Amino acid sequence: MERGELQEEDPTPPADGSSDGWMRAIVRDARAITANQVAVRGLVSTAIGALVLLLPDATTTLVSFVVIALMFVAGGMDIWYALTGKRWFGRRTPRLLAAPRGLAAIAFAVAMVALTVLGAGFITLSLTVGVFGLYLAVRGVIALVSAIVNRRERDWVPGLARGGIAILLAVLALTVPTSVVTASIVTLATGAILLGLVMIAWAFRGPSARSGLDPATATVPEVVWDWIVGSDIGRRERSAQAATLYFEKPGRRNKLGTWWVMLILSVAIASFAVIADSTAVVIGAMLVAPLMTPILGLAGAMVNGWARRAVHSAVLVGTGTVASVVLAYGIAGWSPVAISFATNSQITSRVSPNTVDLLIAIAAGAAGAFATVNSRVASGIAGVAIAVALVPPLAVVGISLNGGRFSDAGGAALLFLTNFVAIVLAAALVFVLTGFARPFALRHRPRQLLSTVAPVVAGAAIILVPLMTNSESLLHSETRAREASETVEEWLGEDTEFVITDVTVAEDTVVVDLTGPGDTPSAEDLLDALQEDFIEPIGLELNVTPVQVTQLDPPS
Repeated sequence: MERGELQEEDPTPPADGSSDGWMRAIVRDARAITANQVAVRGLVSTAIGALVLLLPDATTTLVSFVVIALMFVAGGMDIWYALTGKRWFGRRTPRLLAAPRGLAAIAFAVAMVALTVLGAGFITLSLTVGVFGLYLAVRGVIALVSAIVNRRERDWVPGLARGGIAILLAVLALTVPTSVVTASIVTLATGAILLGLVMIAWAFRGPSARSGLDPATATVPEVVWDWIVGSDIGRRERSAQAATLYFEKPGRRNKLGTWWVMLILSVAIASFAVIADSTAVVIGAMLVAPLMTPILGLAGAMVNGWARRAVHSAVLVGTGTVASVVLAYGIAGWSPVAISFATNSQITSRVSPNTVDLLIAIAAGAAGAFATVNSRVASGIAGVAIAVALVPPLAVVGISLNGGRFSDAGGAALLFLTNFVAIVLAAALVFVLTGFARPFALRHRPRQLLSTVAPVVAGAAIILVPLMTNSESLLHSETRAREASETVEEWLGEDTEFVITDVTVAEDTVVVDLTGPGDTPSAEDLLDALQEDFIEPIGLELNVTPVQVTQLDPPS
């Protein structure tokens, strides 16, 4: 056994069934984990990720301080590099460009602290994200200039990509700061938990025979790579699993024919379900929809360097998407009932996607990929099909186009693209970690694999803009409605007999619906109180439903 390797214990309970035997086994495992440095680092990473998710308020405050500290450190390193030409880590850039970048970092960090001290007296997350967005914009511009200046000396495409991504993140940070912070924190925390679990699992399994890694000195990248190599499922098993993802010989035509039949039937079911506003029937359409297979096949082909299979899967997804929209358009044209786009829940729930839909699709894509490579959880693929809707959004696109509702059609198309991109990226990561991806391709063809993944990543970055905008708008509306509800409660008082039915904020008007007997307090007083909650002038629409109570005494 390699040094530091955790010895796998026999899970069989002791013969006497005593709890002492179980306790001794638990203590042995705990000692083995604490003796392995990789396992300890994995536990720390998992614990940090869990604490970040469980303590959101403390996390946001800590993030603000960490961002300020990192900006000071990054600025100091850039200035040191500009003066001496020495750099501890990071990419080497022209020293003339490193100097202004470092000065900008320190200036933004000082401005953030100054605004905090002179302003609210504490560091706010919006302030941190806004200033950091300006800093990212400066870095993005410098990265673009550096790539253009040095285009003859080295490959300048990655530099352009880094600069473009930095500018895109800066725009998001300045326009939708709350959504950016939430998505970033959740992603990093989940990544820390996943990384920690991989390290703990590696410690239990031990290093591969070829690597001979020492847990005391192994770095995190070495551990992750050794886990990938040790998880390789082999050529035979990979071929068996690929047969379920790709429509190849023998019987290629029969497989494609079956796939098209199921797609047409699922689109028809989904279209009629949307028209009838039936959630149960929509779920049935999700279960029989076959679009998940070529999407997972595209992810598997990307991480294995199978160009032909990737093209075939992408073409199948594209043609299936177009056919689904056209079929739904035709079905809507012959609909025997009128479609209410304003009240149909199957339509309204799919025309305004946000970052929550992206996170759902990421989790569903990971689950679908894991169910594909692990036969013991293959039955869970039906639940994945329900969790992430692929055909229903396409049905909504066709129905909305038929009704001339182009905005609704665009929202539903955005939901489908969100699901598609998220499933591909999440499935690709799971395929790498579970051994479906070939280690040979990952090691010897990294540029080829990155070139195939890059378009999907770029598409995800573009899709993030409207998703975060929708999330920010929804969060802003809910926050305003909650504040207005609290103001209405204070206006009514504690002894009121009125019941608040609904409080909504529609553009520049607060709509309040009340139910109860008698007369309400002064509406002018409520408007004055509401105006204190809003920066812009606000109107009031007060709707009161009277209640008449008739009470009769029992007969003597």
